[in-house]
Amino acid sequence: MKASSKKLRKMLQEWRKRKNGQFVVYSKDNKRFVVPLCYLNHPIFRVLLEMAEEEYGLPIHGPLRVPCEKELVEYILGVFAKVDSIALHNFKEENNAKILSTVLSSYV
Repeated sequence: MKASSKKLRKMLQEWRKRKNGQFVVYSKDNKRFVVPLCYLNHPIFRVLLEMAEEEYGLPIHGPLRVPCEKELVEYILGVFAKVDSIALHNFKEENNAKILSTVLSSYV
């Protein structure tokens, strides 16, 4: 496992400890999103965080920024909002890969 992946995992564990159950993410164009912590368990959101790490590095001080326009972040969060939280944890890996490639291919 890469050292940066260990740092990302540690950051995710710290976010999960917060009591309010949410964290903030900024899009490439500075749109602020408040995201429920349960979304961190979803493979699509993890890929988004890995993309952010590759693009910007891990934030030491300051906000977490993802390398997507606000429309893509809104779309991803909208999809998650439509899915029951229990079903969100039970997505199959194959479906995650298909959804992610479809979503990202239309924006990248």
